Amino acid sequence: MEDWLRFMEIEYKSKIELFTAPLITFEIKNSSDLNKNLVSEARAWRKTAKGASVSNSGNSWHSPDGLMSRTEPGFATISKLIPRLAAQYATEINPAFKIKDYGFEASAWVNINRQGGANAVHHHGRFHVSGVYYIKQPNVTIGKSGMIEFVNSRFDHHIFEQLGANAFAPNMRVRPPTGSMVIFPSSLLHFVHPNETSEERITLAWNLRFIRK
Repeated sequence: MEDWLRFMEIEYKSKIELFTAPLITFEIKNSSDLNKNLVSEARAWRKTAKGASVSNSGNSWHSPDGLMSRTEPGFATISKLIPRLAAQYATEINPAFKIKDYGFEASAWVNINRQGGANAVHHHGRFHVSGVYYIKQPNVTIGKSGMIEFVNSRFDHHIFEQLGANAFAPNMRVRPPTGSMVIFPSSLLHFVHPNETSEERITLAWNLRFIRK
């Protein structure tokens, strides 16, 4: 049998990425001025608006929806970036996607997590693409404080235990630096660990649904 196997010709044909959850991070260069505006605008909004109760818990403020219609310079700038980066995400995962054939529906909001603030496990499954932009991050290098964690809801964790690879991992925690825009499928379960510092963790989150024209 082994002699016969030695003479078999085997050719690698292809690899298909089945049922993946692509997580793509974009870095917004020279974002310091943008972030200063966003911090100021987010804090001002918090003073004048009652927060929404969604996934947030503890000392966490979730702004109302409507960010994309606001006229403050920071909010207006990021609102223009959201559809552009969502389109780039769509074409990264499917180069055949014809963005010119689609319009979109989108919403965005601010999360300000002070000490003890967190976000419970949730998803945004009615939409196609979701993202988080990191405006202000506490200076933390160890531990789980303020980290966003993505959860694998499939039953393939045992594969990860033997083979490894992020595709089968039960979860993944990340702490992106300020100026980062993290984009992922809206159906992907995720949550935010409690902020254990006395500094604010300020992010801008959004959802987008593509609509065929």
